[in-house]
Amino acid sequence: MSEMLVTPSSGAPTVKADPQSSNDTRGIPLQQVGISRVRYPVLVSGWEEDSGQQREVEASFDLTVSLDATKRGIHMSRLIESLHHWNKPLAPNSLQEFLEELRHQQGAESAAISCNFTWFIDRPAPETGKPAWQGIETTWHASRDSHGGRSGYTINIPVTTLCPCSRAISDYGAHSQRSWIQVKLDWWQNSDIVSPGEVFEKLQHAGSAPIYPLLKRPDERHVTMKAYEQPAFVEDTARRAATLLGEDPRISDFQIEVRNEESIHTHDAIAIITSGNLPE
Repeated sequence: MSEMLVTPSSGAPTVKADPQSSNDTRGIPLQQVGISRVRYPVLVSGWEEDSGQQREVEASFDLTVSLDATKRGIHMSRLIESLHHWNKPLAPNSLQEFLEELRHQQGAESAAISCNFTWFIDRPAPETGKPAWQGIETTWHASRDSHGGRSGYTINIPVTTLCPCSRAISDYGAHSQRSWIQVKLDWWQNSDIVSPGEVFEKLQHAGSAPIYPLLKRPDERHVTMKAYEQPAFVEDTARRAATLLGEDPRISDFQIEVRNEESIHTHDAIAIITSGNLPE
């Protein structure tokens, strides 16, 4: 590709070689080159089991391709062009098609995408049924090369955890905290993908109690009593989450990170489980 420059003396355009398209003699290939933290509106689907539901969201993108050792640079602007002209919803089952377009456009061996957005679910209160929207941080991610590809997602699920030690040693009450179950799932191309909505429904019960955006007094009583009845260390929550995922034969490769935002300590508590064969 060449760029057009206007000469001040004559005003006539001249053509100058684009350094980006020149050869590189250092012999060092780059695994990923591209753009990061690009905020762009996009149509997404596939969060619920009914993959036909679509929404336009504002997402943050990382788009990268590999770079051969003989090439100095890629055409960054073409990554934005690909994103802008993509006319289908982005979902775990469509990411491979999008990445194949990136590979072809850049003449690259491999391509990768990360698309982070907030998906809002209708989350009624547990006793009164009062409706409210709850936002769940979600990331579609995928990679592809000439041998195939993998697609998946990461979601962050908030739960309440009540400390078993605090309950055991206190004359009354026990301290609890908000905890986050971050789960990353990944599948080979053409595999059956379990929707994030299904995983959310499973893992919201891995802590002491689910978290809701709206609670009236009967709902608050329900949640606090449920948490008291099922105390959980961070290790308990991680193991429960892994057990719940392991019950689904479609899920083999996953990573779970549970983080307790401790209410009586200055630190967080974390537990991580990786199962199967997840790429770095």
